[in-house]
Amino acid sequence: MDQNNHSLFADRVDRLEKNVYGSVKGQIRLALLEQDLREYCPEYTSCSLRILDIGGGSGRFARICANQGHSVLLLDSSEEMIRRVSESLVECGPVGNIGVTHQDFMEESCVFSEQFDLVLLHGSAEWMSSPEAAIVKACGCVRSGGYLSLLVFNKDRLTFKRGINGMLLQEKAQSSKKINTLTPPGAMSPDDIIKILTKYPGKMCSKSGIRIFHKFFRQGVSEQVLTPEEWLQQEQLYFRQEPFASLGEHTHIIWQAKS
Repeated sequence: MDQNNHSLFADRVDRLEKNVYGSVKGQIRLALLEQDLREYCPEYTSCSLRILDIGGGSGRFARICANQGHSVLLLDSSEEMIRRVSESLVECGPVGNIGVTHQDFMEESCVFSEQFDLVLLHGSAEWMSSPEAAIVKACGCVRSGGYLSLLVFNKDRLTFKRGINGMLLQEKAQSSKKINTLTPPGAMSPDDIIKILTKYPGKMCSKSGIRIFHKFFRQGVSEQVLTPEEWLQQEQLYFRQEPFASLGEHTHIIWQAKS
């Protein structure tokens, strides 16, 4: 992660935990990510996997994986995030096998003695100095026949949202205000992500749009009209169906390395 972005991101740990992971949109995100893995990564439900969680944040998805019986190594460049996930593991008691390490994935010194059955790169590549380089490095961490679960903030969705809100011609350069609202500087088009992955031996197993409708329009149906369960049901109807799959807040792709 770029040092400036890392500093700004680390300062917003509380907001990230409350407004993303602890909210309805966070619940939708986690549920759809796990649904994709259950349906497109057969080993997720049938074997005990060795998982690398890059930029794992507060460890919510790592705990989901550990509860499924997997062994997880959570890596994060934020000291505060590592402190919090370590504390949460103590408070919640031992959950499966989760190890945590404070390290910047993009540093040359960040190397692993093994490749992993499943690599998670969820919402972190777009905060790094080179999202493409982060994706490439993550692919290299996947064992032969293993899987990469890649979640990236959708640049096309952001452009579409600007148009809906009458801001299509607004300056597109990253501003401090955008960083304050946790909009990452390295958002990517789904097409660009797919082009990167097709350069490497393997295949794309699935592509989903994570959070297509929830909180998309400034004016419209109030969030309180639907329960969290009803919101999730609506997202599940369309999250793999085009054109909706390409217009989610995030793009989720499961890629399998060639055996």
